Amino acid sequence: MANPSDKKSIIIIILVLLLIVSSTYFISMFARGYQVNFNKGPGLTATGILSATSKPKGASVYINDRLVTATDDTINLTPDTYTIKIVMDGYLPWQKTVSIKKEVVYQTDTQLFRSVPDLKPITVTGAVNPTVNPDMTQIAYSVASASASKDNGLYLIQLTDNPILISRNTPRQLSPNLPGIDWAKFTFTFSPDSRQILATNKTSNISYLLTLDSAISQKNLYDVTPRLGLIQEDWNNQNQQLIASKLERLPKALRTMVSTDSAKNITFSSDDNRVLYLAKADNNIPQNLITPPPAQSTQTQNRDLKKDNYYVYDIKDDTNFLIGPNTSISNPFWLPNSNSIVFVEENNIKVIEYDGTNKQSLFAGSFDPKVVYPWSDGSRIVTLTSPYTSAPENLYAISIK
Repeated sequence: MANPSDKKSIIIIILVLLLIVSSTYFISMFARGYQVNFNKGPGLTATGILSATSKPKGASVYINDRLVTATDDTINLTPDTYTIKIVMDGYLPWQKTVSIKKEVVYQTDTQLFRSVPDLKPITVTGAVNPTVNPDMTQIAYSVASASASKDNGLYLIQLTDNPILISRNTPRQLSPNLPGIDWAKFTFTFSPDSRQILATNKTSNISYLLTLDSAISQKNLYDVTPRLGLIQEDWNNQNQQLIASKLERLPKALRTMVSTDSAKNITFSSDDNRVLYLAKADNNIPQNLITPPPAQSTQTQNRDLKKDNYYVYDIKDDTNFLIGPNTSISNPFWLPNSNSIVFVEENNIKVIEYDGTNKQSLFAGSFDPKVVYPWSDGSRIVTLTSPYTSAPENLYAISIK
């Protein structure tokens, strides 16, 4: 027969276990967005969670035009549709209408862009015929107006930041002008692997294949015009292989709808979860290519494709959004480390979120619309412009974050 002290110990153990179980239950319910509600007696009410995050942090968060908190913070909201606005002095405002669902976390993941961008030159002796490599990390260009003739020639600049290699972003001369060769009269094309540059002078009908792994000199400079067709065919085959590998990452139903004329028509975001593509014909994306997650975007989709329009397909969400027609926007690309796409429209450099919201102008003025490239970390945009009419055009970095 158990003594009273043993019974008391058992009761204490049972109470402790009940307390642990009940505490775990309530913690899990709160984590899923439930809140205590006393309106109709004690109980739990299902809510959704808004995780208001932004870069930079500390921006004001307005919900239905009411200041609620600052980023980064989480807010419990009853299931409904809300207008979320995130603002900070010195930055363009961000706004989106979202549907909050019970037990689902919606994260704003907002990137704020400067309302007054900072413009700094990265070349000072002029930049002629700049061309970016396929992964947008290097620009080749020529210089024709340097004060010292030895400084004219062919140059390469890296669009990457490396604290160890301080001089990495300093323009590097690949070759000075050589006897009978003025690099300012050439146009440049990178090979698919960025290890070679094809320099072509259409006026004199001559082409040189330059290898970036070795020094360029008169001795190792050969006219490849007779082999130009073979080189271009080889590079085209490499590009087609690259396009084929990109298509393999898309759902089968979407592969036949994507334009494969150029590798630039299919580009993936930094996290590889979203693809920017050009539709090659009117078509329709079937619903539920995959089982969508509970936190699938509630923004309006565009699954009815129109030819020659840019779209973004979210591979994890099975959502598809319109970015715009290629007749009005040009040179679209993913801004590294973000959910945004940069493009040129109406003589403006603009940005838009992958779901077609928050379309904003980053820079307006005189610039070459064909020369708009991202810095590797997404903090800057590089373009070709000049401060006044008679000044030579140079490459400038526009700080946007």
